[in-house]
Amino acid sequence: MKVPAPFCWTKDFATAYENIDSEHRTLFNGLFALSEFNTAAQLNACIEVFSLHFHDEQGQMKRANFAGTQEHTDIHNGFMDQMRGWNSPVTQKQLKDGMAWLCNHIPTEDFKYKGKL
Repeated sequence: MKVPAPFCWTKDFATAYENIDSEHRTLFNGLFALSEFNTAAQLNACIEVFSLHFHDEQGQMKRANFAGTQEHTDIHNGFMDQMRGWNSPVTQKQLKDGMAWLCNHIPTEDFKYKGKL
């Protein structure tokens, strides 16, 4: 999916789970804030919200016995490894890649669990 400008969550990213959609909004806000302020503190905050969301989402998948849980977890872990490798100030390429990752991940990976959690 195309990266929205301005960078923010839209209904196109809705999973139909209010708590997950709320957390996804936080991910968008975190990356947007990082692009605006680009400090070490903002990078750490962004990493934290992604980590908390991934943990929560994976827990919901496990509780629902979602068949794609391990594959989804591996994808999350790969992105977290990437983010944890970023240094402040984060490069524009890394920011754009992170935004593109999120905008691609939700409709291609998260939508797989729609109606299954």
